Amino acid sequence: MFRVLLVDDEPLILEHTRRLLEKEKQNYAVVGTANNGLDGISMIRTLHPDVAIIDVMMPGASGLEVIDAVQEENCRFIIVSGYQEFEYVRHALRAGVVDYLLKPLSAADLSAALSRLLNGEKETPADYAARYGSVVASVIRSIDEHYMESDFTLAWLCENELFMDETYISRLFRQKTEVRFNTWLNRRRLEEAENLLRFQPELTVEAVAERTGFSSSKYFIESFKKQKGVSPLQFRKNPDTGKSEDRSE
Repeated sequence: MFRVLLVDDEPLILEHTRRLLEKEKQNYAVVGTANNGLDGISMIRTLHPDVAIIDVMMPGASGLEVIDAVQEENCRFIIVSGYQEFEYVRHALRAGVVDYLLKPLSAADLSAALSRLLNGEKETPADYAARYGSVVASVIRSIDEHYMESDFTLAWLCENELFMDETYISRLFRQKTEVRFNTWLNRRRLEEAENLLRFQPELTVEAVAERTGFSSSKYFIESFKKQKGVSPLQFRKNPDTGKSEDRSE
């Protein structure tokens, strides 16, 4: 069950969005609504929704300010706004927004955005190239291809695929993405581990650790608990209890 929070200062928009979600055949549940940014921040921190559908311009705090304020939460965002301005879009993309939808919100647009979230659709190589540059995009693509290999490292990548200096790539990657290579790699592994725990209950924790490139099940359990706040087994029993605890490098 995907838990959805709606944040908009227009009551009619809130009701319209709720009705659109009720018509969806997917597994969504509206866990709450807020009509200003400050209440949105509070509800995200207390309800821990999987996704917040949030307006850009609101009293108290804008949608983008809400997103900036709750970066410690494991919540993804769909921005809804009547303002088709590039600066808003660019900031939203940096903040990890799933999608940017324009009012009036249509059932087709909302359904497509939620489907991308539910199915775990990733940014394309072209998206990464536009956002970070072609070299960093190549690094990210290689992480997606090799994260399940426990011996995959930046040194190996630079020597065998990029044929570039490791120190330079390390510095460039951190400059463009604002995280270290190993941080991105670990998050990618944990992201896939979460999917396996959710949708393949027949796999043991050891098997999940092996399939996602962790050197040992002990290290996997420690890393997972650090990010989600619960052990892999606790998360499998109740995925709604998990939340991100580690956004640091």
